[in-house]
Order: sequence, then C-alpha cells, then structure tokens
Amino acid sequence: MAKSQSRKNFILLSVLVVLVILSIWAYSYIPYERKSTSFDKDLFAIDNANQAISRIELDGQDFTNTLEKKGNAWVVNEEYRMDASMQQVFFKLLEEVSIQRPVISEKLTEIKKNVIDSGVQVNIYGNESIINSFTVGGDFQSMQSYFVSGENVYIMQLPGYQSYVAGIFEVSENDWRDRVIFDGIWQDMVSLKIDRPNRKAVEFKYKDRLLRIQNQTADTAEVMNFVERFNYFFVDQFLPEGHIALEKKNSFEEAGTIEIEALDKDESLKLEFFKNPAFNAYLVNINGNEWAAIRNERMEKLWIELEKL
Repeated sequence: MAKSQSRKNFILLSVLVVLVILSIWAYSYIPYERKSTSFDKDLFAIDNANQAISRIELDGQDFTNTLEKKGNAWVVNEEYRMDASMQQVFFKLLEEVSIQRPVISEKLTEIKKNVIDSGVQVNIYGNESIINSFTVGGDFQSMQSYFVSGENVYIMQLPGYQSYVAGIFEVSENDWRDRVIFDGIWQDMVSLKIDRPNRKAVEFKYKDRLLRIQNQTADTAEVMNFVERFNYFFVDQFLPEGHIALEKKNSFEEAGTIEIEALDKDESLKLEFFKNPAFNAYLVNINGNEWAAIRNERMEKLWIELEKL
C-alpha cells in the first residue's frame, strides 16, 4: 500500500476514534504476572482484510449486526449500505490489532466471565469458512480491551494509539450505515425546492444544463455553488427509536422542508426539518419514515447561503 494511502487510513482511523469514543485518555493496567513472553502478538490480525473477509457477525447483548460483502459493496444487516469510512477504519483495525499481553493473574477468571457475559461475540468468515472467532469486551473507564479465545484472555491494543479497541465492535446498526441520503449530484436532480416558515419558497429547476432559481434574478455561479451543497447530501446521525430527541420531538418547531425530485424516482427525497434551541442539531424526517439529525452549524450555514442568493 502506498504511503499516502497508509496515511489516509490512519487519518480516517483518528477521526473514527473520536466518532465511536475510542478516546486517547490515559489508561490504567490490570495487574498481571508475567510468566512467559512467548506469544503471537498478531494472533487476531488479518492480512488484507477487505479482500480476505466476506462476512462479519457481531452478536452483542442487545444487538446483532452482520456486515457482509455483496458483489463489490458491503451491506449492514442485509438492508443498508455500509459507511465507507467505517469500512476502511474497521478493516484497518482488523489488520493492525495486536495483543499487548495475555492476562495471567488472579483476575483472569473474573475478567473472562465479564467479557463472556457482557461482550460481543465476533465471527469472521472468508468464502463461507470461518477465519476467526472470539469474544470482545472491555472497561471503557480504564481503556482496557480484551479478546477471549478459548481459555485465553488477551489485553488488546492498536499500535501507536491509546484507544478503546473494543468500542468499534460495540457500535449500533445506525453507526455502521452509510449516512448519504441523496446518492447523486445536481445533474441527477430535476428540481430542488426549499420551503421555510414565513418565507417565500425557493425552487430550482434543471434548464439549459444547469439548475436555475425560479422567479428571481440570481448569479448563476452563486446558484450552482449553493445547489452543489446537496451533492451526496448526508445526515450526521440516524436516530433510533427511543432517542431522547425523538422522545421530545413535540417540543421542536417546524423549520422547513427540502424536496429533491431526482431523475431516478427512487432517489427523490422529502426532508422535514424541526428545531429546538435546547438541542445542538435539527431533527430530520426522511420521506415520512425514519429520523435523523443534522448539526446546527451545517443547517444554519445552508440557510444563510440561501438568503444570499
């Protein structure tokens, strides 16, 4: 792999470390007795993970996530596209993860029981045959991550990072999902309409090879700069049922709608936005079905740019 690609992967890894709370706080060590230094540090590492792996099963206490390769794409639970950054980072972790040391102490039995009882069972397959199987768990407060395989318990690390390795195995279905909700660019649109409370609706329609604003004069370059904000438009987070924001959605006020009519009717979107000053993100209802959130600063910047047209 080229050095530039390697650097890119590690930058992505750093970003996801924050996203899934793989923080870099100082951590404490579990006391152990070193009886032998002879062990394979790369026991769980998988060379060329993206090519070698065909399916990963993550079975937690209250969730089951299956990541599977379908053709050239990865899907989550046979329903959603897998987020490309999550894919790169996860497979990079699977390639680089290393044993820091085996647990050989009076706490071995206790640690193993805790991991088995509350951890995530991981089954990794390649061409339908199993490559590896182990249970992942840990203690976020002490930043310790453990892999249990057979009778053995190992403290795991990602070389060069003081990180909670177990965290990425514990993320929810929504965190694995591709967050792009409009998988196209302005050339894939027929029209774009934005309607906000107490303001005149603004509509853009495709004409003469460009999207043009209707019923008002505007600089074409400025219009296109604005419209391109919707290229591969994404949400910052999908919200599961029971999320605190959804439980309080009645306290949110309507903030407007954005409608994209796409050349491919299946890609058309109606987004309804809701705002509550007490929350740092807008609620977004997607096509009358699922809910998501977009950070205030992203949406406010979009509204400001719209006002300047």
